Order: sequence, then structure tokens, then C-alpha cells
Amino acid sequence: MTLTDAAQAVQRSAYPNAYAQWEDDATALYHHLVADTVTCPPTTVDGWAIPVDGLVVSGFRTTDRPGHDGIDIAAPKGTTIRAARGGVVTGIRCNASLDGNPYPCDIDGSPAVRGCGWYLELRHPPDLTTRYCHLLTHPPVAIGQTVAVGQPIGIVGTSGHSTGPHLHFELHNGHPATESNAVDPAPVLRNAGNPADD
Repeated sequence: MTLTDAAQAVQRSAYPNAYAQWEDDATALYHHLVADTVTCPPTTVDGWAIPVDGLVVSGFRTTDRPGHDGIDIAAPKGTTIRAARGGVVTGIRCNASLDGNPYPCDIDGSPAVRGCGWYLELRHPPDLTTRYCHLLTHPPVAIGQTVAVGQPIGIVGTSGHSTGPHLHFELHNGHPATESNAVDPAPVLRNAGNPADD
């Protein structure tokens, strides 16, 4: 059931579609007030956790997307994104453009928009970097802030070059993150989701 349908089931408004216009604001407010108080972190293995529950819908450097330096994990808009490993926030940026002009990250992107939308990077010891793209809003963390594995660091959205809500997640063997040091994060996350595999 969509949020609008649920609200209408309770409120029975004469304008049932009016709720939809406030959904993004309500989701952001909820996560600002409540999501950071969640006390049940995800299961971790060797210091790694799955950043968001969902299905991988696009893999690392596939035949049809050889320049895809991460994996796409589909999840509903508003889902909490958590740090896959403890580290320090080294970058927060709105990276989006349309026809060569800056494009806002606080609205949904599209396939015509270029860039990662709202994203953040974390640096992890000994020298790893993770990148989280297409966030709904500016991440609720600050550059230089230390975050723990499983700590909420953002909200799934569809900003930038995106066809729908998902987390684009990258893992880099080095810092700064570059195309040349990107590695497939799927094996690491697969083990984090299946402790018995270790």
C-alpha cells in the first residue's frame, strides 16, 4: 500500500491524492526525527554490514554497463542507508547536471540527468573508501565525522542519473576513490549478509 493510500484509508479525505505532495517532506522529517534512534544495528561480519536491504538490480561492470563502478541495490524511497563499515566521512556532494547545467539534488533525477545525485564517501582503515549515491536528501552526517558500522548515514532516493529509488554502492581499494581502484563490493556484502559463509 502506498503512503497516500494508507493515509486515505485512515483520514478518508475528500481530496485523496493531496497527501502525495507531502510524502518526500514527511519521509525526510521522519528520518531526521526517528531513524537515527534505531538501536538494532544490522548483523556484521568482519566489521562489514549490508548498507540497505534490497535486491541487487545492476552489478559491477557488467557487459552492458562496463563503466558501472558499483552495484545498485533497489529499495523503497525513504529506506535508511547505513554505513557498511566504520570510518570517517570524507566527502558529501550534490553531483547532478542536465544539458551541462547544474541540476538540484533535492528533487528526483532521471536517466537524462548526469551524476550521482546526493552522495557521500567514507574512508575506512587501512585504506578503503565506500561511496553511497542517489540519496533523497543531504546526508545527516558531516565531513570529518566518525561513523560506526551500521550507523544511519542517509536515505534512499533517486537523485541524479537514476531510473528509480535505489542505492548505488561502491567500494574502492584506496583513497581517493577513482575508477582505477574500484572493486566489486558484492562478495563483501554477500558475506556480511550470510555469516555462516565465513
